[in-house]
This record gives sequence, C-alpha cells and structure tokens, in this order.
Amino acid sequence: EKDPLRPALAVRILPADSRVRVHQYGMAHGPEWAERAEIEMRTNARYHWHGELARPQIRKVYRRTNLLVLPSLMEGGANVISEAVAAGVPVVASDIPGSMGLLGDGYPGYYPTGDEQALADLLQRTASDPAFYEALTDWCRSLQPRFSPAAERAAWARLIEQVDAA
Repeated sequence: EKDPLRPALAVRILPADSRVRVHQYGMAHGPEWAERAEIEMRTNARYHWHGELARPQIRKVYRRTNLLVLPSLMEGGANVISEAVAAGVPVVASDIPGSMGLLGDGYPGYYPTGDEQALADLLQRTASDPAFYEALTDWCRSLQPRFSPAAERAAWARLIEQVDAA
C-alpha cells in the first residue's frame, strides 16, 4: 500500500539548482526497505530518512516543514494527511481514493500513482510557483475544521448513535 521511495526518486529528476529536499519519517517497512533507504541516502543528497519519531517530535517536524508528500499506492484515509492539514501544512499526494476522499476531488496537489516524473513536476511547481503553493496551503487551511478534535468527537458521536439505532 505504500510507495515510500517515490519522493526520493522524484527529487533525483529535479533541476540541479532545485532546493527541494525530502526528509522522510517513519519506521522501516522491513530490513530490505531500510537497506534501500540507507543506499538512497548515500547516493541521493536530496533525501534523508530519519526513522520513527515519537509524536511530540513529529509535531515539531510539522512546524518546520513546507509540504507533506503522501506517495501511497492504496490505502484508506491516511492519518498523516489529517495531521498535516491540522498543522497547516499543505499536501501533495498520489491520486488514490483515500487521499481524494480527505482532500477533495478538485484538489490541485495530486499526481498519478507511481509516477515520479509527475511528482517531480509537482514538487518543482510548489517550490517555484508561489501562487500554486499558496493555493495548496489555502485549500488545506479550509479543511482544518474538518480535522479538529471537536469535529472528530462529533463524528464519533454520530457513528455511535447510528450503531445504537441499528
């Protein structure tokens, strides 16, 4: 369901003067994946895998990041999108139904699943086109109320009420 090295492949394609860097967080999906990430770090100066961090450290990462990339092949609505939106971080995501369900059909930050050239183009655009970056940011800010603790509590209450009524 994950495609974790797609952003690393995408930044390899960017122009030499690009300032885009990928900082990846999260535990390895297995020893083979960890080895691939280590090799990628040695051969790709624009990529760094930090491993798994505790939730308080991830909140600090959100405060200093410019963009979240979710390169999934398939999954339901990823928590990381909700966390990024709540933190005010714009998102670039593969065009899978789970991400589209969270961000909306017309969201301009999608790229075709598995396509590192399209992702590279989108990353370059976010870095070089302030109006586009602001459009992503504004869109995500408009979704913040949907991902608030109050909205989550209300959704759980509705679900429990529906289950009780059934």
